[in-house]
Amino acid sequence: MESVWQIEKINLKHHIPLHLLVCILLLGISPLLMGVANLSAEDTAKVLERYVALLGIILIIPVFLPEQDKNLRDLVYAKYRSASSVYLIRLLGNGCLLALFLGGYLWMLRRGNCTFPTAAYFLGTYAEMLFLGSIGLCCYGLFDHLVAGYMASMVYYITALGSGPKYLKMFYPFSMSMGSYTEKFWLAAAAIALTGIGIFFRCRRK
Repeated sequence: MESVWQIEKINLKHHIPLHLLVCILLLGISPLLMGVANLSAEDTAKVLERYVALLGIILIIPVFLPEQDKNLRDLVYAKYRSASSVYLIRLLGNGCLLALFLGGYLWMLRRGNCTFPTAAYFLGTYAEMLFLGSIGLCCYGLFDHLVAGYMASMVYYITALGSGPKYLKMFYPFSMSMGSYTEKFWLAAAAIALTGIGIFFRCRRK
């Protein structure tokens, strides 16, 4: 348990402060970019799916970042435990931070008299966050390149904005604003699969 906390403490102190700052800034300026008060359920879903869910890209993809330096990678693996467990600890920690950001934002929307089913929108948006992040994490694991991970997630996001559900079907990330929730289960399952693939290939580079 001590080594688990040590890994997470180092992650919070040295590796993701900048990413956390970006998340805070994005959420903080949202009232200046779009309406976040007195929204209907449909409009609330649009804000969550098209804007807030982007935090998943910011916090999930950098899970592999500290070991970009191979010397540091070897040191971390030798000092703590298996590579996969190190990544899973970071992933869990970053996932908890995502949940806190999302929960805080939903609270703000409630304070702004927005109307929406809180639990359903929390889980649906969280599934999308993990899915968008897992696309980049998988590509990062495959190609060992951070930029490739960010590009993969953003290309998928832009494709979804442009094509709608016509081509992406069950993996369309903005389904809640259309009144459909089934896609969120598919996104959650895909996020688990893509994360597993990314960790597997990243560990093979050890």
